[in-house]
Amino acid sequence: MKPIPMKVFVPVALGAALAIPSTASAQYRLPDLVSVAEADSLHAAAVALAKSRYRWNDAARLHRASAALRAPEDTLGYRCYWEAGHLSYGTNDLANARSSMAMAGEQALARGDVLKAAQAFADAAWLANMDHKTKDVYSFGRKAEILAESPLISREQRETILARFVHKKQDLASTTAR
Repeated sequence: MKPIPMKVFVPVALGAALAIPSTASAQYRLPDLVSVAEADSLHAAAVALAKSRYRWNDAARLHRASAALRAPEDTLGYRCYWEAGHLSYGTNDLANARSSMAMAGEQALARGDVLKAAQAFADAAWLANMDHKTKDVYSFGRKAEILAESPLISREQRETILARFVHKKQDLASTTAR
């Protein structure tokens, strides 16, 4: 086999090296602008539908779809899940209300908003209790309690969150303990 002369090899190797970035840029994923635009469009439609009491289920569904398209750092994701939870509760759809509040808690937690995460998990626990889902009551309630102990939450905020899990009636607490 005849060796390739250096004056031919260097230009070919240099050309190949320069071609690599153009190939890599073709594989580069486009920014998430398309999904953000779609999420904003879904959010706008959900807000419009929420004005009619008879369309709350549809509005909640669109809010959940909008939130699912958003990045964890997008605060509108939390708001969409939170709105979906309230709208679902308003139509007595406790399962979707509970899951929406839990997703709101996860969204808030993903971006470091401990207070909103604790409040959303407390709401999810309350909704689970309304729906007689004991396992979820414990799971979401425990998440809220753990987050409420964060040093990022003030004493007043902590007391407000934890008060949702304590019965004020002594006789009820003693009756259930027997």
